Amino acid sequence: MRVSYGPALAAAIVVSAVGCGGHKEFDGPTVDAFTGRLTHDGNPVTFPAEERVQLQLFHEKAQSFNIPVQPDGTFKIGWMPIGKYSATLVRERPGAKGGAPARHSVPNGLTIEAGKTEYTIELGKGFKV
Repeated sequence: MRVSYGPALAAAIVVSAVGCGGHKEFDGPTVDAFTGRLTHDGNPVTFPAEERVQLQLFHEKAQSFNIPVQPDGTFKIGWMPIGKYSATLVRERPGAKGGAPARHSVPNGLTIEAGKTEYTIELGKGFKV
């Protein structure tokens, strides 16, 4: 019998990155929680339920986070540092040719601000549904 630890490892990484429980070390201001939605041309984006979708965020001070995205294009985050992030949308599609996830660079990234609790991330012109 073959045992796969990949999904459990991925879940553990996501939990540690988004701050469910304790906070990671960070020298600077942070926020405790916020929510968001992905859009394309100003319209909400949805994904097939069988896809695994996440935002990979890279903070200007070199810390990174993997944020799970729901099929309705929304996400919910625990603790994160305030600041500017570059962002990549990663879509793992079952049965995709070559097996590699599809990646889309988010043109304007994301800026987490003190006191702001809701964000909309525009995926830009190069995004394909």
